[in-house]
Amino acid sequence: MTADATAPVAKPTVPAEEFAERRRRAAAAARARGLAGLLVCSRGGGTLDRYADVLYLTNFYTHFPFIPDFEGNWSARAHTFLILPVDEVPELVIDVPDDGRIRLADGRVTYSDFVLDDAVKALKTAGLGSARIGLVGGDVLTFTMLNKLRAALPELVIEPADDLLMGLRSIKSPAEIALLRRASAIGSRMIEAMMDAAVTGASHGDVVAAGLNYLVPAGGMLYNSFMASGRGGDPSRFAKSNFPTWGSDKRLADGDWIRLGISGAVDGYVFDLARSKAVGPVTNRQVELFESAIASIEATLAAIRPGATAGDLGAAGLDKQKSMGFAVDGVFSAMGHGIGLGWDDPWLARGVATPIVPNMVLSVERTIMQDGYLGDYEESVLITPDGYERLTDATTRFW
Repeated sequence: MTADATAPVAKPTVPAEEFAERRRRAAAAARARGLAGLLVCSRGGGTLDRYADVLYLTNFYTHFPFIPDFEGNWSARAHTFLILPVDEVPELVIDVPDDGRIRLADGRVTYSDFVLDDAVKALKTAGLGSARIGLVGGDVLTFTMLNKLRAALPELVIEPADDLLMGLRSIKSPAEIALLRRASAIGSRMIEAMMDAAVTGASHGDVVAAGLNYLVPAGGMLYNSFMASGRGGDPSRFAKSNFPTWGSDKRLADGDWIRLGISGAVDGYVFDLARSKAVGPVTNRQVELFESAIASIEATLAAIRPGATAGDLGAAGLDKQKSMGFAVDGVFSAMGHGIGLGWDDPWLARGVATPIVPNMVLSVERTIMQDGYLGDYEESVLITPDGYERLTDATTRFW
């Protein structure tokens, strides 16, 4: 069922000129809002973290894990800052050496152990020390870092501007679509490998290992694996996600169900999908829950048409769930979200007026629980002028 992770796969790339165009569009959006520029922040980690905004504009991501400031040795470790003035040269401040991937021919790159201090210098050099600027990715900054920034530039006026970049990121270019298609294919093969490994006597760790044995050779990184297993009518058999998210110490047994919800990235672009199965012979009650989750997703996808909004899609899926007799209160209240270099807009929830337009990529998901049973299903789709194309192609039913 699973493919060979070592087989040659054409690797898409984003051309350098596309990064320059993204910066031009981001600067134009800032200017239209009356801002003098943007301060774009990202934070790295050992595997995956909040890398998307700076990577989107420069093709750079610091992989160093975050550690607190060590006076005289480093500051803002694992953070990256792009200073993007609307009328001046951009500057990227990094804390790990460039390995040749940075795409910033129209700007400067500063390599430093004191990235926050050098970001302040870059703001001053660009004439933004006392300007009104937009902050993108401010959630990755610590309280200490924000206080240092304000103390160093007391006349600087900062306002949130995440929506400017999120709006640009929500519509994918042809190169991004190719990268997402490849990531979804790798994620699909990974979850099939995990489903094959989910047999009587296996642990959650065994199941995750089977997926990683495919994903890692294929060049991907695991972001998370939400797993649960159990047996209907017996809450003591219900093993929910914990830390790590595959941390159950219960081995699978005949009569159990198991759900897998995985997300990860290949070349920075996210795959996100979920499947469920019975362990041993399947029961009618298990099938009911598994099929109900699929039906909710199919109802959401059926609502994709020209003129539809994110709220229309969310309502369609949730209404389908309710019509089948499953409560929608107290659970994830959206039917999914955009994906790209992370979790993107729009969120598919009631009342969200964002139009669904071609070249969005959406992850549509639903978990349905009742009486100790659980069904989980998730697909990623590309919005086309006439509807959608599925990017995930994992086996749908394992029963």
